[in-house]
Amino acid sequence: MDTADNNQVLILGSGALADELAASFRRLGFAPAIRSVDSAPLAGPAPVLTLVCEPAAPEDLAAHEATGTLLVPTADACRITRNREGIRRTAAEEHGLPTMAYEFIDSFDELAGSAERVGFPCVVKPCTSRDGAGQTVVHDPADLPAAWDRAYDPQLDGRVAVESYVDFDYECTILTVRSIDPETGQLASWFCEPIGTIHEDGHLVEAWQPAPLSEAAMGNARSIAARISGAIGVQGIYAIDLFVDGDEVYFSDVTARPTLDGTITSVTQRINEFDLHARAVLGLPIDVTLTTPGAARFARGVIPTLEGLARAMAVAETSVEMIRGTAVVRSTGDSVDEARVRAAEALRALLES
Repeated sequence: MDTADNNQVLILGSGALADELAASFRRLGFAPAIRSVDSAPLAGPAPVLTLVCEPAAPEDLAAHEATGTLLVPTADACRITRNREGIRRTAAEEHGLPTMAYEFIDSFDELAGSAERVGFPCVVKPCTSRDGAGQTVVHDPADLPAAWDRAYDPQLDGRVAVESYVDFDYECTILTVRSIDPETGQLASWFCEPIGTIHEDGHLVEAWQPAPLSEAAMGNARSIAARISGAIGVQGIYAIDLFVDGDEVYFSDVTARPTLDGTITSVTQRINEFDLHARAVLGLPIDVTLTTPGAARFARGVIPTLEGLARAMAVAETSVEMIRGTAVVRSTGDSVDEARVRAAEALRALLES
C-alpha cells in the first residue's frame, strides 16, 4: 500500500478501543482520525483506509465506501456480522458449522412455538444487540412473557432470537488473524492462544489466556475460526466466540475487529490485538506469540477512587484501565490460576469502599 502521498486513516468509532487502534496505526507512520460511524466522510482526499471499530449498519457506511477508501471490514462483512441472524445463518446454513439450535421471530405470538421447537431451557435475546443486554435463560413457558419484554426492542430491528441452551464447560474466544503470508504472498490465518471468558447477565466479567482446551477441542475451535473468518474474507482480526463442551465446540458469534475480551493481549502477548489488526489490514508480518499467562476482570459502571486504584495496582503484576465505562483489571503470573487469583484480588481492592 503506497502511503507516500496520503497516509490518512479514518477510524469509525469512539472510546478507548478506537483510541488504541489509532495509536497502532500512528506507530506505523499513519495519521489516524477518529469519527463517529454516522459522520460524513473527511473532507479532501479520501483516506487510504477506513476502519470500522464499533457495530455499524451497512447503510451508514455507504458514504464512506463511495469515496474510494478501503473499508475494513467491508460493508458486506458488516452486514453479515452486525446481528445474530446474519452471522448464525452464514455459519450454520451456508458453511455447516456446529451451532446451538436457533430460530428468529418477529412477534410474541411466535415465541411459545419457537421455544417449544428449540426446546427448554432456551435463551431469548435481541437479534441485533451484541453487548449481552436483554437476554434471558428460560426454563419454563411461564417465563416467556418477561423474556420477550427484555428482548424485544423496536428501536433496533425488532427481531428476537431463540436459541437452545448448552450446558457447556466454558466459553472461549479464539482471536484469529487473517493477513498475507510473506512466504507465499497468499492469505493465511494465525490463531492466538484461546481466551477463556465468563459472562453474567450477558456481560463480560472475566477473561484469561491461555484457556485449557483438549487437543481435539483445539482442533475443532481452530477449524471453526478458520472457516468463518475465511467466509467473511476480510483481512484483520476476528474474535470468534465459542462454547466448549468436552471435545465438542459450538460456534456462537464473530466480531471482525478488536474486542473487550481481546484487550487481555495487552499483557499476555508480544503483539496486542490492536497492533495485530493494524498489521493484518496492511498485510504486514504477524506474530501471535504468547509471552505470559494472564487474566482480566471487568466491572461495568465503576468510577474508581484514587485510593481504590492504589490498592488494586499494589497487587503484583497488575494494571487497571477504564474502557467505555468499564474498569478493566489485568494481571499476569507464572500460571493462569495465579493470574486469575491476582485479578480477582485486585478487583476486590478496587471496589472496596
